[in-house]
Amino acid sequence: MPQQQTITTYNFSELSEAVQKKLIESYELSDWWDSWVIDAIKEEAKELGIENFDFQYSGFWSQGDGASFTGTLTTDLLTAILKERFNEEIDFEPDNCLASIARKSYPHYAHENMVYSVFDPDLENITEEDCEEIEKVINDWKNELCSKWYQLLYNVYEEDTSEERIKEEYEGIQFLEDGRFL
Repeated sequence: MPQQQTITTYNFSELSEAVQKKLIESYELSDWWDSWVIDAIKEEAKELGIENFDFQYSGFWSQGDGASFTGTLTTDLLTAILKERFNEEIDFEPDNCLASIARKSYPHYAHENMVYSVFDPDLENITEEDCEEIEKVINDWKNELCSKWYQLLYNVYEEDTSEERIKEEYEGIQFLEDGRFL
């Protein structure tokens, strides 16, 4: 025989501090929390002139965490990087050069040191020392970009897992006294 029962529900702010704390500590982000950030990073890479772009990251509290990417730099991007570094003074046209970012073969790490620049000049007047210097310049540029993108992801993660944001997420949800969702 069916029985009718009455239960009391609570808004998050009406729960005890201990239950609120337990709910905040057990909060988990959705698997797609970072999708809009990664889309923005992909769009920025496209605007910069990185073709065949592939972005990876892991975060945020373990050794090896970080962000990195692979791709081919357009001639315009390569020229801009080199002119900025050498104060507009480069003595060759990079039109016949290939510059890219490649991944090392350590699949369990994603940070910027797991990728490196490859500079392949199709010019006879560039020395090996010049090539090494250009690769260093591209690596420095790549590291700055990886750090910037990783910091962006970290900031969004920190904001999305802040106590204030979690409380906002729980607004409008009805709970039982022990914190279970109704």
